[in-house]
Amino acid sequence: MKKKILSALLAGLFLLGALAGCGGQKDTGNQKVLRVGFEGMTVPTNWTQDSGDHGAVPITGSDQYLCGFEVAYMKAVCERAGYQLQAYKYDWDGLMMAVSTGKVDCAISMISPTAERQKTMDFTSPYYRSNSVVLVQKSGPYAGATSLEALSGARVTSMLNTLWYRQIDAIPGADKQPALESVPAMLVALQSGKVDCLLMDRPTAQASVIANPDLTIAPLREEDPFDASDQDVSVAIALPRGSDQLRRQLNEAIAQIPQDQVQKMMDDACRDQPLNR
Repeated sequence: MKKKILSALLAGLFLLGALAGCGGQKDTGNQKVLRVGFEGMTVPTNWTQDSGDHGAVPITGSDQYLCGFEVAYMKAVCERAGYQLQAYKYDWDGLMMAVSTGKVDCAISMISPTAERQKTMDFTSPYYRSNSVVLVQKSGPYAGATSLEALSGARVTSMLNTLWYRQIDAIPGADKQPALESVPAMLVALQSGKVDCLLMDRPTAQASVIANPDLTIAPLREEDPFDASDQDVSVAIALPRGSDQLRRQLNEAIAQIPQDQVQKMMDDACRDQPLNR
């Protein structure tokens, strides 16, 4: 008798569970989570803010949010690859370490797949390409520089452990200053007169000019005065070594995102950047 009662109770619980599963709520219990690392300090690619406006995503373990071009792009990638995006924020060096040690499943922050980085991490296909430019004060002595030679003697810096900082060596006679740890720190150095020039990618420079009308991009005549390789100007999603299956999934998603949609994401990020509101 007790066995019959127990069986009836179990059957009833099973039925209730089945009925509950027939509701209208979306079942996300089986959706795969993708832990994505961001640097979170660079406009317009990915920055930190206090609200979820403009499609921002929450930072895991924080009450702040990440927003920007690469946040929008990664959301599109995750949607196509069937992942739920879980965002993490690290400083630049911490981000590289988080990838190489597997603390995150991948990272996106304008990371060039250089030969040195490929020793410790894998990369997807490129999702964006951009050459480096020189940012100067509009009223400064280098505002009209049309060649790298015209920057001789200038105090120049860029961000720590980046291609930008290494490219300073291509400027003849440049007074190379210590690298800085973020784009905001770079802008403060330029606007305060501690340096004369900054090297950075074109989207970051364009967003900086929009937010800071006292700055301008030096009108260098050559499209790519630093003679960068395709590997140097391309950026890709970084993954821990051996992430072959995930890399294939992300590459398939990247291939599905049209370039005009990518450009719209960048344009929207420049419009929505916090210093432009």
